Amino acid sequence: MGTKDIAEKHFEEINKIFADIINGTLFEGSQTIKETELVDLPMKSQYKADDGKLHEQERDIAKRWSKEDVVFSIIGIENQTVIDKDMPLRVIGYDGASYRSQLLDKDSSRRYPVITIVLYYGKEPWSAPRSLKERLDVPACLAKYVSDYHINVFDISHMSDEEIDTLFHSDFKILAKFMNGTNNISEIKEKIEYPDPLLKILSVLTDDDRFKNLQGEFMEGGSTMCDILDKIENKGKIEGKIEGKIEGKIEAFREIAENLYKNGVSLDIIKSSIPNIPKDEVQKIFDEITKSK
Repeated sequence: MGTKDIAEKHFEEINKIFADIINGTLFEGSQTIKETELVDLPMKSQYKADDGKLHEQERDIAKRWSKEDVVFSIIGIENQTVIDKDMPLRVIGYDGASYRSQLLDKDSSRRYPVITIVLYYGKEPWSAPRSLKERLDVPACLAKYVSDYHINVFDISHMSDEEIDTLFHSDFKILAKFMNGTNNISEIKEKIEYPDPLLKILSVLTDDDRFKNLQGEFMEGGSTMCDILDKIENKGKIEGKIEGKIEGKIEAFREIAENLYKNGVSLDIIKSSIPNIPKDEVQKIFDEITKSK
């Protein structure tokens, strides 16, 4: 499992965030599902392929929604940052495995629906098929006999601020607004309830390690996105100053070393006077000095 997948799961598997995602995407923001009504399910399922061997497949997140001890549905989340034309085939495979597991459960005759949603975070609007028939090359004479299968894709990066404000109420709102490129991200005043999981998923989705490097620096429920951005900016300024000082030391040492070496001072003696600069830079200077002699 890659770093991106782990970070997304770590964030979205939190029951409060999972419930918010489902309520926002399937129930138009209505607080239909409560976090206390969600039960974790195994994300790995097994199936027997045409080769007769038992295979295993893993979906991103799966939870059972139960209310008053009644199972209503299984809701799975699949995350995407790139457009996948075969997503209908992937989803039907996951859902089919969930239905198959109901057949294999000899202790229960209950059957319940399986719903999968695909959260898409890519830069380009989702343009891939949203149904099985859109992906297949079906001869016209067989079209009415081929069953279709629709998938639920939610293009998070292309939702408007207004939509996001209406649909989501957890830390997912902050993530969604960051991914849609809002100009007002620093003006989001909501307190971040789960800062470390949010920083981790922001880091992998934006490919920006500055978020990950801030983990552990914010208390739960005590910071805003503005605080995080300010911290990133201040860290950048400090690191820039340190880097400038190191570069200044390197250039000063280079000049001193060259003069000492020209006047017959051995490299061993020069090494003993080295200031606190990286060893690879020192070696680079010595290599240049000896080559130019």
